[in-house]
Amino acid sequence: MKASALDQLQAKASSLCQRLSSGRWLVMILVAATFVSEDAFSQQPQQGADLLRSSPFDRITLIDNTVVNVEPLSPRPLPAYDPAKEKKSRAKASGKKAEIPEEGNIGLPGEKSKVVMPGEDADEKVPNELVIHLLEGEVRDYKVKRTNIKNIEYFEDMLLAEGDRYLVAHDYARAFECYLRVQSRNPRWQGLAQHVNRALFAEGSKALLDGEGERGLRLLGELSIRQPDFPGLADRLATAYGSRIDRAFELGLYARGRKILHDLSKVAPGHDVVKDERDRFINKAKEKVASAEKSEGAERLDRLTEALRVWPELEGASALYAEAFKSVPTLDVAVRDLPKKVGPWVRSPADERVSRLLFLPILARDDEDAIEGKVPGQLCQGLETADLGRRLTLRVRSDVPWSDGSRPVSAIDVARALTDRIEPTSALYNARWADLLDRVDTADQNRLEIRLTRPFLRPGLWLLGPVGPAHAGFDGRVATLEQGRVLVGDGAFRWVDASGRAELRAARDSGTRTGNNIKRIREVSLPSAKATVGALLRGEVSLVEHIAPDRVATLASDPELKVGRYARPRLHWIAIDGRNPSLRNRALRRGISYAIDRKTLLEETLLRHSAENPDRVSDGPFPFDSYGNAPDVKPLAYDPLLARMLVAAAQKELGGQPIKLTFQYPAIPEAQAVVPKIAEALRLVGVDVTPTERPESDLEMELRAGKPFDLAYRALRCTEPVMDAGPLICPGYDAKPDAGTIGSVASPRILQLLLSLERASEFPSAKGIVLQIDRECRDELPIVPLWQLVDHYAWRTRLKGPAEVAENLYDGIETWEIEPWFARDSW
Repeated sequence: MKASALDQLQAKASSLCQRLSSGRWLVMILVAATFVSEDAFSQQPQQGADLLRSSPFDRITLIDNTVVNVEPLSPRPLPAYDPAKEKKSRAKASGKKAEIPEEGNIGLPGEKSKVVMPGEDADEKVPNELVIHLLEGEVRDYKVKRTNIKNIEYFEDMLLAEGDRYLVAHDYARAFECYLRVQSRNPRWQGLAQHVNRALFAEGSKALLDGEGERGLRLLGELSIRQPDFPGLADRLATAYGSRIDRAFELGLYARGRKILHDLSKVAPGHDVVKDERDRFINKAKEKVASAEKSEGAERLDRLTEALRVWPELEGASALYAEAFKSVPTLDVAVRDLPKKVGPWVRSPADERVSRLLFLPILARDDEDAIEGKVPGQLCQGLETADLGRRLTLRVRSDVPWSDGSRPVSAIDVARALTDRIEPTSALYNARWADLLDRVDTADQNRLEIRLTRPFLRPGLWLLGPVGPAHAGFDGRVATLEQGRVLVGDGAFRWVDASGRAELRAARDSGTRTGNNIKRIREVSLPSAKATVGALLRGEVSLVEHIAPDRVATLASDPELKVGRYARPRLHWIAIDGRNPSLRNRALRRGISYAIDRKTLLEETLLRHSAENPDRVSDGPFPFDSYGNAPDVKPLAYDPLLARMLVAAAQKELGGQPIKLTFQYPAIPEAQAVVPKIAEALRLVGVDVTPTERPESDLEMELRAGKPFDLAYRALRCTEPVMDAGPLICPGYDAKPDAGTIGSVASPRILQLLLSLERASEFPSAKGIVLQIDRECRDELPIVPLWQLVDHYAWRTRLKGPAEVAENLYDGIETWEIEPWFARDSW
């Protein structure tokens, strides 16, 4: 077979030699044919080979259509070869004398001599021979005349063609691999840029059709940088950007829509879509301004604010906004949750925040100044105790009017509030107060007498809650002809019913108010911590109730923002409902505690840095700086192996059935971050946990009302351990009797200590019981302590007045001032 192949090759060589002009080449080819075997040509890279993985090679086609694969030629690409110029060069080299041009043979300084010597050409000489090196065979090196080469296909061109085939098949990754290999060999290869641009356009267009808008626009945006005038690019970008602008506009995300419009104006300036979309924003803003001109007060301000949100650069709108803001200085606040139903009660953290603005308490705080009536913002003008604390005589201020203008606050209002707390049908019911109160007598309009069934350690602690009007319903509302049922209060602000937010307006102007004092508060609850921080940075809100721990340092470094902290840390723990038979098993509760790696969750998930005092892992139900914290309590350990053994033992005691629990948690940043990880840790030790996110107000109201649950994440502040121990350990401690919440205390021993605490009449004995509760909670685990964290709030510098440390968010709000401001585009 090889002999016949050799004969054929020799015949081809003889035929080729007949067409060659030089006998020297005839001898070379005949000699080469004698030594070249069939493998020299048959074992070359084939047409269908994977060029991305093969070694570089070039493909030469001779004039007889013979194709050979050779090692890459040099230089790349070869200079163009013209046989006519070669003949002309040979003629000049035949002996023709050099001629001196008429203008002389001396050139100007720096120029080449104008005389063409024999054998030289005015044009650069191109070699007429080419040395090639075959990839296979015993003899690989040859010289070939350029006139005998029909075509040269360079490896780079083959890669570009391969990339085009991948583009047709929509395999864009492999296509770009081909182009990248060309770039790695020669970044300036002819046609590379055009192929890459076509690939960017094809892949970007396909991504847009497939719904991958971000990726598609990114690819087309890169193409616009490389070749702004690429055919069809401007229209494709305008269509894609236009649809995104329309979607943002319809959703009310005007700032995002303007940003997209700005990006479009850079990549497709002057396009009709840019003009149309800009006109759409401007016309919308003008409609808002026209509507504002027909309104007044807060409504006028809201519509002008909306106009500037649509198009901040609208001519004349900023001056109108500043004028309207001056008449109704408004504070926009982002809060964790909105109160569900506002009234003279505290059933959730949101109620506690808002009720302070709407209703005055009997005592602002439990200290001597408040008892003597020296503290503003309270109803008490004086409080006296007698009969070892069983009888309290309270004098009520007579200069505090109700918001409906009917009359001032009197003793009958306080008496109504105190007696409503012992009625099981009332929303104000409190089980401990019902057990403590004997009767309430009103001596006159501004004085009443409170009789207790037994001495209480600090009776002033029961007088810190809000007081509603006696002439209103249980919810503090009065029926009117024009406005329906209106909430009546006596605080610094009045409630305004609004959908989707909480709105409060200043009740009256005091002598300390200036033109920029807060006259309106609007609270909004945003879906996530990220959205809350974004609203603060954009200026959509001026105050944020709660900042996630890992964002505090970043926000504090912003010159446009200030960060404050609450005076008391917030305790985080898992509440346990002992009414579930499984959770009354102490081994199971211990297994749940051992399964949680508190330190890692605190430092790596919440803080994003090492824990430092006062941010630290908890070992009981009370804060570390509280008199209720026992110093000799060992920290709760993390031991997943022991946890697995305890859960297995508990499962065996419970009859061998799988342990399935629900885990409810509030929609706050800390719980959202750690609850999924806690649930996974519990599953690993054999407890099937189903996490359920709930609005914080809904969850707390249900827990305090005594509704059954399994596990619940809670995050609250402890103000007074003697008063707060029961509600901290048992969420429904003060619920109605028919709720059966006393049975929800998982440990009988802890329940015994809580009941003893209620009967303590002296502080030393009460403190001793509280310390004993803290110690025994370590082993009894009626709750699973997690950690304590310092809470932070933040505000924009245009708001003047918030303190760096505060007990409550709105402390001193009557003196706060705010300047008009709206967000402008940064581009």
